[in-house]
Amino acid sequence: MGLEIEFEYDDTEDGVWSPAREPRRLRAWLSRRRTAGSRAGNPFIVHAGIALAAVALGAASMAGFLHGRTVVNNRAVSLLHLAPVNAFVVQPLPTPPAQPVSIDQMLATPWTNTFDQDVSLSVINDGPDPVTVLGATLSALEFQATELTPASAAPTAPGGVSLLRGRAHFVCGDFPPDRVATVARLRVRTVDGTIRQETLTVDRYSQIAERTICTQMPTPQVVRSTTFASSGESGVYVAEITAANRAPFPLRMALPQSAVQSWTGDGGLYLSAPGDTIIPAHGTGTIAITVKVTDCPTAQQVASDGFTYDTLAFSDARDAPDSPRARMTEQAVPIADLNAIMAYCLANGPALGGG
Repeated sequence: MGLEIEFEYDDTEDGVWSPAREPRRLRAWLSRRRTAGSRAGNPFIVHAGIALAAVALGAASMAGFLHGRTVVNNRAVSLLHLAPVNAFVVQPLPTPPAQPVSIDQMLATPWTNTFDQDVSLSVINDGPDPVTVLGATLSALEFQATELTPASAAPTAPGGVSLLRGRAHFVCGDFPPDRVATVARLRVRTVDGTIRQETLTVDRYSQIAERTICTQMPTPQVVRSTTFASSGESGVYVAEITAANRAPFPLRMALPQSAVQSWTGDGGLYLSAPGDTIIPAHGTGTIAITVKVTDCPTAQQVASDGFTYDTLAFSDARDAPDSPRARMTEQAVPIADLNAIMAYCLANGPALGGG
């Protein structure tokens, strides 16, 4: 059995090498399986170890270099943000005339819910390198994919602003199920020549486009007349409201619960209707609302001042009444009949309804 000698150095100021000793049984068992070339002092093993270390170091260096390039490129795209002011601008609809328009003029004016409006998008390059914005595709709740082109083909320097312009085709009222937010998908070329894409949420609920266009468009309905008739019951009369529909689709005319609450609480009148009225496309319809006086002083004051609340709600009749996609527009309609209110309150005294 071979003899293996170990030296242990005493780690003290006057340390000396320890005397030789025999290995333990386990160490002897392992030593029998070692080859002569496995000794630490073998020059081949030393050089092979150095070569392997050099290869590993080179591979790590190259991986770090490639990773660094990837990080820079990704950073150049991920640091492209919306401008802090007026990032998304929509051309507004023309300002309506200051003078009130007559019913005949409104009926003679063609109605539409589609508009072609200019839109613009401004983005800032917050990355460390210049990037070239090649274009963008913009979509919103009110319009489908619209191509935007940059105002300049020059690269955008770090901290610079890139302006993109396009023209969107708005369709108000037709809510697609797959779109909610205003989203821009930009195409960018980075400094290494790679073309990348980035998606930015411009407006989470398309509120900018909605306020600029669809909430400002003329309503399709036109209230043509309101007539009052006696119901035969004391303190109760019927208001019949007739409206015309200028849209190419049917409209639903309804008395919303909010109107009932407003008139009861602030108008001294309780309103009820047997149901909704469907107005055909380019047709007319009438809704009958039963009005009951509940507070004489308040009802008299409202009727004398000509005050009103949002009495009717109009929506696309192609949608269900409780559909979250249904666009609803409310309209104020005078419904306080001063003659009927005064006749009832004078006959029953001012104390009716809390006065």
